Amino acid sequence: MKTWFRKLSLYQKFAITIILVGLVPMLILATVILNGMISDYRLALQAQYTQAVEYVGNSLEEVLDTYNTISKMPYNYNNSQNEYARRDYLTFDNFRQMLYGEGYDPETLEEDRAAEMREFLKYLDGVDQYMQGVHFVAPSFNGQKLAFHYSRYSSFFKDEELFEERMDFEKIDQQSRYLTLIPTHEVGYFSGLNNQVFTVARNYFDLRGEVGNTPYVGTLFLDVDIRRITQIFQSVKFSGNEEFYVLDGDGNCFYSSDSTWIGQKLETAFENTDSQFVVESGENEYGLRVIAVMNTAIAFSQISSMQTIMYVFLGASVAALLAASVYFSRRLTQPMQAMMKEMEKVEKGDFNIELPVQSEDEIGVLSQRFNQMSVALKKYIDQVYVVQIRQKEAELTALKSQIYPHFLYNTLEIIRMTALDEGNKHVPEMIEALSEQIHYLIGPVQDMVPLEKELDIIKKYIYLLNCRITGNVQLRTEENGLQGILIPKLILQPIVENAYVHGIKPRGGKGSIYVETDAREGELVISVMDSGVGMDESVLERLNGLLESDEPGIKDEYNWQSIGLKNVHDRIRLLYGETYGVTVTSTVGIGTMVQVLMPVIYREGAEDADDLGG
Repeated sequence: MKTWFRKLSLYQKFAITIILVGLVPMLILATVILNGMISDYRLALQAQYTQAVEYVGNSLEEVLDTYNTISKMPYNYNNSQNEYARRDYLTFDNFRQMLYGEGYDPETLEEDRAAEMREFLKYLDGVDQYMQGVHFVAPSFNGQKLAFHYSRYSSFFKDEELFEERMDFEKIDQQSRYLTLIPTHEVGYFSGLNNQVFTVARNYFDLRGEVGNTPYVGTLFLDVDIRRITQIFQSVKFSGNEEFYVLDGDGNCFYSSDSTWIGQKLETAFENTDSQFVVESGENEYGLRVIAVMNTAIAFSQISSMQTIMYVFLGASVAALLAASVYFSRRLTQPMQAMMKEMEKVEKGDFNIELPVQSEDEIGVLSQRFNQMSVALKKYIDQVYVVQIRQKEAELTALKSQIYPHFLYNTLEIIRMTALDEGNKHVPEMIEALSEQIHYLIGPVQDMVPLEKELDIIKKYIYLLNCRITGNVQLRTEENGLQGILIPKLILQPIVENAYVHGIKPRGGKGSIYVETDAREGELVISVMDSGVGMDESVLERLNGLLESDEPGIKDEYNWQSIGLKNVHDRIRLLYGETYGVTVTSTVGIGTMVQVLMPVIYREGAEDADDLGG
């Protein structure tokens, strides 16, 4: 094993180490964390839904407590036809006396009893807004059957048999003293009503007998709209992907989020499986329980999404780690391989080598030292005479670059003196102006020059221009007493030249140029205005776009234009920042104004107040 590992390259050893030390522990840790997250999420989800279904079950019990209280109201009813006057007998016995017809005229007994029973049922129906109907049935009352029905939503009860069938009346325990729940069903027995309701029923007994001997009289039925249960579920925030069931002990479905199951009997029990997640509440006082069933894929969709994201992130991390290992291993081995190749050249006597130094780490320092060693060896071998020859060649080149301008200046001076000797004064002035411009352009390199020197060169330029076009261009400068201010060299001459070439020349070569300088709040503003032809909006927009672009100028069919103006703008921004530069405004037929904005820079020793005329 050791022999095999030793034969591997440094790059291969580094990659294997990264995989074994970095990736494998990361995969194990991620798997453990994800499995723990899923287990914790399942427990939290189960606790959340258990609390929710218990809340629904308790709320449903509170609702049924309300209807339980309402169902006991016959024992406390004290209304009569005589404007709700109190009777002379016990309050709890009023309903029985009304039912038995005590105190009624025998001839109108049926009508009076029916009227008062209607008032009683109407009273009960109005107690709760979800009540859909109220019924009282006495199956064998004095040898006959009495049935009374009322609904505020329908004035016609149409089917007594259907009612008893829906109530499963034959199976009602007539000795029960507790509230009985009848599964959800459609009303149907009232004309025009087909709502789904569940019914609560309570037996009524004659309390006049001895304790334990209170005969059964009849049963009170209260139809309650299924929306009352729906309201309870709406008060609880669920994800919306669950199925809910409200069942009694026999599996009758009082309510379900799947309406097809409402009123049906569920034969199969709900159990937790790989495909479904079930949470169930205990039975409340009335024998109802709440069940929540969720599809496992939907229930765990959030954690599954998180798991997917983590695996994607883990995969990206693994890929990044592998890429980084490849990158750094190559970064480590490639310079060494390149150094070995360069060493072979040194062995053959070639010292004109230089390794690229791409970093400041150990590899970069080693490459730099190798280059220094190569330079030292080369210097040692070439000896001092090679260096001396190169020095002489450099000095000769520098001398040539100085001879050409001096030769031009001397030649112009000879021509000027010859013209003076011959009595011509105009030509010497032109030559002197040209000589000063040439000296300014190709003379000693200076980045910054006095403002007054730049303005003087402009005057010389206009002078020579007027000599050529017989004095049709007028120049006026306004310096506002600014002295001692330095500006970048050759920023005004290109602007003045543009003013003539593109503004005044198209107008026949006649016009004026006005240069104004002003310093305020630490900024210098130089305005160059001409009385030329001006520019329309499209040309001005194109020019301003050029100033903000990276192009060198505007190219037409003849040459590049506006290079000088663009150069001035770029130089000022490079020197002072993006807030400074050149702006151009123009009006067709009136002229153009170019403004140069830059910070005020004083010559060393100049005083602000003095130089500003203060």
